[in-house]
Amino acid sequence: MRKTGAETNESRRQFCKILLLLAGFPAMSSSQSAHGQLAAPLHGPDFVLEKVVSWVESANAEAELKLADGSLWKLKPGTRSYEDQRDVIGRAVRRNRELFLSGDRNRANVEIIIDARQLAVQEISSKETNGRYSVLFQGPPSVYYLRTDRPWFSQAFSLLRRSVSSGASFGAPDLVVAIDPAHSEIVAVKGLKSP
Repeated sequence: MRKTGAETNESRRQFCKILLLLAGFPAMSSSQSAHGQLAAPLHGPDFVLEKVVSWVESANAEAELKLADGSLWKLKPGTRSYEDQRDVIGRAVRRNRELFLSGDRNRANVEIIIDARQLAVQEISSKETNGRYSVLFQGPPSVYYLRTDRPWFSQAFSLLRRSVSSGASFGAPDLVVAIDPAHSEIVAVKGLKSP
């Protein structure tokens, strides 16, 4: 017997709830160390989620990255992380998408650069567990975490909750989200503006 569309959606919804429940158990996850401690916070003190205005590489100088908020960042070629940073910036430029940057503007020090994705939230856990909320985005099932001790928590949590009931979908997302892949942690969220 074949399932109807409503039955399929209900089955998918039940599966997602099970995933969220499993994610809420205090078992060690990718955002915790081997001792059960949460991953260290990003140092910042500046956290930016913006589009690239310009990206200039020079043969004998630091590369310069300018973002839509007006911030200017310098990256040192030849460092261990430079090639990865360069790839992330190149993808953001080609796709005309935002990227997330953590660092210190005054010292032009870049801690991390992460791709941003356009997403819609399917479900958020009803309560925090170990100082974080589990978030399930629409699309392939993956659980990510929003930590309550981050400076962006209130703003991000509000946007994520709004997305659940917004009518947004995998094919028509309403958020721009940066996720630290090493820890499955949501590090920035903002509303998606129509092109």
